[in-house]
Amino acid sequence: IFPRLDTYRYFIDENYKFQISNLVKLGVGGFCLFGGNIEENIRLTNELQFQTDLPLLFCGDFENGIAMRLTEGTEFPHAYALGYLNSTNYTRQAAQAIAQEAKAIGAYWNLAPVADINSNPANPVIGIRSFGETPEKVSAHVKAYVEGTQAENVLACVKHFPGHGEVDIDSHLDLPIIMKTKQQLESFELLPFIAGFSSFVRSIMIGHLVVPSLDDSHTPASLSIKIISEFLRNELGYNGLVITDALDMNAIVKNYTEEQIAELAIKAGNDVLLMPENPEHIVQILAKLAKEDEEVKNRLLDSVARIISEKRWAKLIPEYHNPDLPLNLFTEHPTLALKIAFKSLEIIDIPELIPIKNISLMSVFAILQRPEDMEAASRFMKMLADAVDFDCDFSYVDKNITDEQVDKLLEQTADSDLFIFPIFFKSRAYNNSTNFPENLKNFIEIVSKGKNSIAILFGNPYLKDEISTKTKILAFSDSYSSMAAVVMKLSDRDLDWIGDE
Repeated sequence: IFPRLDTYRYFIDENYKFQISNLVKLGVGGFCLFGGNIEENIRLTNELQFQTDLPLLFCGDFENGIAMRLTEGTEFPHAYALGYLNSTNYTRQAAQAIAQEAKAIGAYWNLAPVADINSNPANPVIGIRSFGETPEKVSAHVKAYVEGTQAENVLACVKHFPGHGEVDIDSHLDLPIIMKTKQQLESFELLPFIAGFSSFVRSIMIGHLVVPSLDDSHTPASLSIKIISEFLRNELGYNGLVITDALDMNAIVKNYTEEQIAELAIKAGNDVLLMPENPEHIVQILAKLAKEDEEVKNRLLDSVARIISEKRWAKLIPEYHNPDLPLNLFTEHPTLALKIAFKSLEIIDIPELIPIKNISLMSVFAILQRPEDMEAASRFMKMLADAVDFDCDFSYVDKNITDEQVDKLLEQTADSDLFIFPIFFKSRAYNNSTNFPENLKNFIEIVSKGKNSIAILFGNPYLKDEISTKTKILAFSDSYSSMAAVVMKLSDRDLDWIGDE
């Protein structure tokens, strides 16, 4: 059992701290890290390692860097940007850098890469987390990412088996169904996973997906003995670590009790139960099952042996130690991230508008998908304002904008020479929609009509055909490095250092 661990809460809530220490005493295999800064996570992982004889294995969703879950660390461009750049060498370098930073905070398991093929542009949860739309491209970059990660003795994890790319439902909210034949899966969805196996990926995450062609009982893959033990283990021959997707997601908790989740997950062939809602209760359930059922007991013993083997591979055993990492670790990686981000930018339509020149006033309207996007938008606007030497007006716009507000903005920006629309829309967990509101499309069209205008897609690249600006920049990511790369492109900064691969 690998429970969720909120780093910030651990240091401010004594009751929570006691709960985490109790889970260590109960013998959990490790934790999945969320939040806190670099220093806090180093302190946390070291502190908990001293409470156990068998080293803990800490993991996290660090797909495009530890900053995906922490408040610090290098933010690399999302997988889609790497896929667009299509340099497996850069993907390997990025993955290795991410692994080094994960190892620096004590996390020796990166729950990445995403091996899903984003074959459905309306996919509400994968999107730019995928390397692309074709099995060939995704397979090549999955392989490179796995190799880069595991070169640092950090476990990689291909996810979400048997493929989450075709869905139109977010499994954080409900249970998706994949209506493809076994032959279709084998010739498409499964190819990136097979590529991961060929690079000896240490772990695989099972998605909360119903796949009738593999299990006609409609049991989710993450709880299915037919999909994990019979298909993945026996037929495909995978013998590494198998982990469930997070067990606190609605696809599971809306449909199964904790007793059912624990028993089905273990009997199906999972080695790790990730982030159950009530980990103490799951421990009790498994202990009771082990006493009553020899099959469950043997399955648990097999899983523990596999987990210990991976801890040994990661060099956590014979005893936990701090890795000997270079002091400039967190200063060199941002340069690599920026180089990758800059090289992966795509400019379409009228490229002559970039870089920006010969203007006196520019208006920037940040288009927000949700209120939380204001932080990223503000970061971009500040970088842009610092980089250019002319006046800029900045505004935030979301789907709640009224006609009166549109009229007022038009009046206020009548003298602008250029309009820029940084758009922060992407597939994301618990959102379940990638639709771009009609009133925002209309707003961009009204404001930019007859004017020089640039849209910057920091997320969903498929919106390019719905936006009516003269020029578009596709960044494929809202990472810090991608925003900085766009600012460099717009402001015509000295780029000699970018160089070749």
